[in-house]
Amino acid sequence: MAVDKIALYRKYRPHNFDNLVGQDHVKTTLINAIKGNNVSHAYLFTGPRGTGKTSTARLIAKALNCANLKGDFEPCDECEFCSDINEARLIDLIEIDAASNRGIDEVRDLKEKIQFAPTKSKCKIYIIDEAHMMTKEAFNALLKTLEEPPTHTYFILATTEVHKIPETIISRCQRFDFKRVSSKAIMTRLTYIAQIEGIEAEDKALEMISKYVDGGLRDAIGLMEQLTSNGELTSEHVQDVLGISDYSLIDSLFEKLTEKNTKDSLDIVNNLHSQGSDLRQFVHEFIQHVRDNMLMSVAKNDMANVAEFIKIIEILEKAQEKISSSTIPQLPLEIAIIQITQSPEYHAVEEPTTQVIRQEKDEERPHKKIENIASVQENEETKFDLNLENLKQYWPRITERIKTPALKMSLRESAPVSLEDSVITLEFATKFHKEKVMEHDNRVELEMIIKDFFDHPVKISATIKEIAIQPKHEKYLFYRDGFAFPLL
Repeated sequence: MAVDKIALYRKYRPHNFDNLVGQDHVKTTLINAIKGNNVSHAYLFTGPRGTGKTSTARLIAKALNCANLKGDFEPCDECEFCSDINEARLIDLIEIDAASNRGIDEVRDLKEKIQFAPTKSKCKIYIIDEAHMMTKEAFNALLKTLEEPPTHTYFILATTEVHKIPETIISRCQRFDFKRVSSKAIMTRLTYIAQIEGIEAEDKALEMISKYVDGGLRDAIGLMEQLTSNGELTSEHVQDVLGISDYSLIDSLFEKLTEKNTKDSLDIVNNLHSQGSDLRQFVHEFIQHVRDNMLMSVAKNDMANVAEFIKIIEILEKAQEKISSSTIPQLPLEIAIIQITQSPEYHAVEEPTTQVIRQEKDEERPHKKIENIASVQENEETKFDLNLENLKQYWPRITERIKTPALKMSLRESAPVSLEDSVITLEFATKFHKEKVMEHDNRVELEMIIKDFFDHPVKISATIKEIAIQPKHEKYLFYRDGFAFPLL
């Protein structure tokens, strides 16, 4: 009987606190609480996706129920309770997806069952994932239970958007903020997994993935698995699929810009475009590179260079916003390079007299300024009707609001093709990008952004674009005795 293959990000979830990557401040505090028998009955874990919030919640469940805690208060990972939690079959560990169970009825059902004692373990643990998705009424129903839970019950709420959690809930929980995992720590973990799995991975490929995921270890492991082909992971394949630029080009462009060499800088951009590189992703990586140099200049107290780097970042950020909507994709970046290397107003500090004159001119037309501000605010608050025509028209604006880099990249390969009963169907050219968008966290993020844009809840489905094969036209055939013959 074939054994189902387990995804690597699930297989290599931390099974004890020692394996928790990049969250030492959380690990230390929780272990001390377990040692002192001072574990809170309600925790709130917040931070970026893929940083270990749900895994840490399961580690707490292990530590509270483990029959053979080690001397350093780590779960043994061998007893019946640890094994049941690892295999998601412990009946007293209840995981609730708040994105799907967000209403007051679900909370009332929880409150009815919470009074019952644990079935077989020492205590019951409720893990509420994506807690910010719960309705206001559901939060209100949960308040009293969080404040005075039964002695045998523990709550752990996990969220990526803590600002959407009511203060009344936050005040009843011990809060832990999970940090983005550093690129170095991610690369170390990927190297370890590659060695265990027998994957021949190039260091450059692992470095690219580590930087691309923006601190999300789970995304990094998932990408490594998806991009591994026949037991090999090459930097060339990673670069092609993710649209990541060669770091040598980033260094070259930075050098040419600091030299004010316009021609060579433009040549680098045109070479990137002709190679099919993702220019938005390139600009994102280049801005990060400029930022690193800016921070080094700050450390050296070299404020002249700091001011220059700030101007470069500001110009490039404006160019990045325009790339997707431009009829010539490389044009906004070319204009930005010319501004950086040629235009004097982007390098000179404005004279005090100029500032006074500009201020006086502004004071002469205060009513116009107020009207402009009101107009901008009105435009920002405009909500559009949800229909297929508007969806197609504003799709670039919707995708620009995506925060997850991998999701944003995959959505560039999509297009909305139908809208029925609030279900939006997206069409993709490849299975890779379709599966990436339809991952639970990615799908929920996209649905929430569309809801905010149109003020209407939606669901996302996906399909692969069919390639039509055209038959030969009859004009190329002639018939004789019931048989068709090609015309020569």
